[in-house]
Amino acid sequence: MTSFVKSRKFLVAAFLLAMTFCNLTLLFRVLPALRNGYQDFTIYYTGARLLRNGQASALYNLGTQYRTQLTFTHVPIRQGPLPYNHPPFETILFVPFTLLKYWPAYLVWTALNLIMLAASVVLLRRQFPQLAAVPPIVLGLGATAFFPVAIGLIQGQDVILLLFLFVLAIICLERGNDAVAGALLAAGLFRPHLVVPLVVLLAIRRWRILLGFVPVALLLVGISVAIMGWSVPFDYVRFVLRVERTGAGGFGPHAVPNLRGLIADLPGLSFSGPVTAVLVLASSVVVFFLALRRIRNGRDSILFASGLAAVTTILVSFHALSYDLTLLLPTALCLLSRLAGVEGKKAEGKKIDARTILLVVLLFLTPLYIFLLLAVDRFFWFSLILLWLYLRLMLTPAPAEVPA
Repeated sequence: MTSFVKSRKFLVAAFLLAMTFCNLTLLFRVLPALRNGYQDFTIYYTGARLLRNGQASALYNLGTQYRTQLTFTHVPIRQGPLPYNHPPFETILFVPFTLLKYWPAYLVWTALNLIMLAASVVLLRRQFPQLAAVPPIVLGLGATAFFPVAIGLIQGQDVILLLFLFVLAIICLERGNDAVAGALLAAGLFRPHLVVPLVVLLAIRRWRILLGFVPVALLLVGISVAIMGWSVPFDYVRFVLRVERTGAGGFGPHAVPNLRGLIADLPGLSFSGPVTAVLVLASSVVVFFLALRRIRNGRDSILFASGLAAVTTILVSFHALSYDLTLLLPTALCLLSRLAGVEGKKAEGKKIDARTILLVVLLFLTPLYIFLLLAVDRFFWFSLILLWLYLRLMLTPAPAEVPA
């Protein structure tokens, strides 16, 4: 291994270690607030408590949610509930956690998330040669340094579970188990706004994904109907739109790193509501179908296609927050492999594109996330980085032949 490669790996590891330290600093600063229930784990605990107490019919009642949360949280600045805005079937997953008090339940869920995160990195490294060339410590630091992963862990979100299912699905697709991959993705329908476009993009290349996706999706719909009745699809959609419209959960276009947030909040644009909606729809359709066409060609690797599908899904999604970018971890690790995975003779004369370095730095730069989220409350600007990543993937030449 040349001294150049050694120094490059050292710099990459040092940068990732610094970003990990930033994420840990954030954790320790908010730790007292976490004990009081400020984090998003509150919504899952609330939904599970309502189901366990026989109040499933009031799952989407804000008043009932708030009264329930007051029994185990202490958040003086919160004058209403942190709304449970996920499908009913997900509450079953969290019922066992209600056997514990809130804080121990959060710690157990965080431990499970850490296990799923570690398993995701290990499985990716074992399956894909380009990641196997990267030292394990660098990949591990890549996971802990990635702010969306860190904030997902701190918030007690379910996005790490979605990442784990996504990674398992990628590996199944790589091995030709398309139906199993579809079933795994369907299990992630607790975030339907992300999973549905992701499945459409991947199924255009591997239609057998639908053989596993559709039955599991119908099963989950049936479970939700059993919990709340036949009106649950309409109740769920109405509730989500109500929360989005009223801002009950603190969500708004300024906080979403996608095309909707960018077009709705870009300075200098003063479009009316209908015009903004048309522009968002038109741009989303263009971005989606260009990616669909690229993935349909079938010449790219599964890892590449899944990465393009993930960034496209986030850009065109109606709702996305910082931790939803966790789905980009496999792609981010692949970019890291470009910087830290070249060894031996392959390293000779191997130059790293400065644009790749800058893109990696921006994707992993924790202070940038904190500045956009907390200092200026304009996280929609991050959509420009995602657009750059999207264009970088779209403009990457496809292999001349279909991979074996």
